[in-house]
Amino acid sequence: MSRLPAWQTRFALLCIERQRRPFEWGSHDCCLWASDAVLAITGQDFAEGLRGTYATTAEAARMLAEVGGVRQLATDVLGNPVSPLMATVGDVVLFEQDGRALLAVCNGGTALAVAERGLEPMPMTAALAAWKV
Repeated sequence: MSRLPAWQTRFALLCIERQRRPFEWGSHDCCLWASDAVLAITGQDFAEGLRGTYATTAEAARMLAEVGGVRQLATDVLGNPVSPLMATVGDVVLFEQDGRALLAVCNGGTALAVAERGLEPMPMTAALAAWKV
């Protein structure tokens, strides 16, 4: 997988577009946000088979159980994780919040995660794993 020319601009525009977009299962959740960022950066849509297949908490839980969870889903499409210390802008990052795993996208010293009111920064020091994009 390689990054497209001007990927930084494409990623920045995606962040601006999603900055205030609230969390929504099957449309703008952590897995699709990470996939959309990878799509903007590389042109590859790893979530093509997931889009439109779930829209509720229960449907998302069922889908994640079928694939082995958030960490396994990321590993299946992006390869083996690396230390979060190796993450750079655009890489996918794993966090745990309120007892559940979530994906975010590295933006330097923070990672951007989907929240109720849009994208929120999370400290990279709290990251558990990362996947190079």
